[in-house]
Amino acid sequence: MTILKEYVLAVTDRQGTYKDAEAYYEGDVAEVFASQRLRSALRSTAGNRSTLNFCRPVVDAVLNRLELGNIQGTTKAATSKIGEIFQNNQLYLDANEIHRRALEFGDCYAIVWPDETGEIEVSYNSPRGMALVYDAESPRKKLYAVKMWNDSAKSSRMNVYFDNRIEKYSVNNASPTEGSNWALIEVVENEFGEVPVFHFRTHRPFGRPEHMDMYDAQDYINKEFIQSMITIDYQGAPQRYALTEAGQSSELDDFNEDDTARENTNGLKNGPGEMWLLNGFKSVGEFKPANPDVFWSPIKDTVRAAASLTNTPLHYFEKTGNVPSGEALRAAEAPLIKKVRNRAASFGQTWREIFIFALKIEGIASDVEVQWKEVESLDETERWDIVLKKRNAGISLQQVMRETGYDAELIEKIVEEAQVERESGQVAGYDRGRTVRTSTTNNATTPVTEDTE
Repeated sequence: MTILKEYVLAVTDRQGTYKDAEAYYEGDVAEVFASQRLRSALRSTAGNRSTLNFCRPVVDAVLNRLELGNIQGTTKAATSKIGEIFQNNQLYLDANEIHRRALEFGDCYAIVWPDETGEIEVSYNSPRGMALVYDAESPRKKLYAVKMWNDSAKSSRMNVYFDNRIEKYSVNNASPTEGSNWALIEVVENEFGEVPVFHFRTHRPFGRPEHMDMYDAQDYINKEFIQSMITIDYQGAPQRYALTEAGQSSELDDFNEDDTARENTNGLKNGPGEMWLLNGFKSVGEFKPANPDVFWSPIKDTVRAAASLTNTPLHYFEKTGNVPSGEALRAAEAPLIKKVRNRAASFGQTWREIFIFALKIEGIASDVEVQWKEVESLDETERWDIVLKKRNAGISLQQVMRETGYDAELIEKIVEEAQVERESGQVAGYDRGRTVRTSTTNNATTPVTEDTE
């Protein structure tokens, strides 16, 4: 195998997994049939793609808890530059999309590189067109990354990113394969000594779609849902029949007297509102449609099983109003919270690597700390009670604000205001010689200070 074939296969090998992940997340999955004959019979109906999508909540339950709080360097200059890069690249919007796609596909990528003006550009890239290749002996070591895309209706492009160069290829083929005749068109020097592509993933070395364990359950739900929709049609317009006396078949337009009885019977149409005209009997009636409950009861049971399979609390699927609260809510969400923290640890490491590299491009040597907003379900009273307890334990105001999710600029302003208040004799939050406790009056929780010296 030539090296160019390896480049292309790096991107195309996992496309089936990503295609399925996208289809299930978007709810674009056709009904699954156990019988090929039945599939062929219903192929022309539009209802075979109707879905009741329970895959999306599995992904969104994790996504909605993943919110970046603060990213800072070890120096003021580094923190300031991180904020500038974050703002210029609109990462307050794109970060959420990166997390969404990483959860949906299991993988997604970000390229960090100076643009034409020298500004750092952080760009999201779908795994549908990109892949990182790791060293088999050292799985955390990047060998190279490959990006493929259509340049026009008749040509495709491919960039291969190494730690010392970027190779750019082109081919006159809108659907290239590993056998395509790629032409090298440019080589760009990479003076930063690192592959400038960063991998967000749910597992290592490659991720797994967050909702993959939901696929089979979703197939079953789709089938039950589509059948229930068909049943509703029959309830609104029941299928009827009319049985005639023998010898009158020639008077019926639906029958051809030249056809055999079997041929005439095959002409009967099955569907809501259809009438069957049958020879030899004298009566009329309608076929009783199925009870929709026979479909919805299995759907509910399947959703409950899927909640357990995917560590997603049941109240994310059933908006019935019976959502637990307090300790019951925290117990119900414990598996989800653990999963969210695992994702935050993985994604946080990638964000750290991104900004260390971005600072390196800017000539700033600094480590980076990534903090996330609280992932547990807490009301405002509980949230601020935790803040006050941390202050009473001696944790600095800056650290508490960082853990709460305030950005560096606002933290600096809060600290300055707190200093002014202390110097003027007022107490802001926690002060030496004073203890902050909470006082509850008329169901309202407020901080109260007491002298301890």
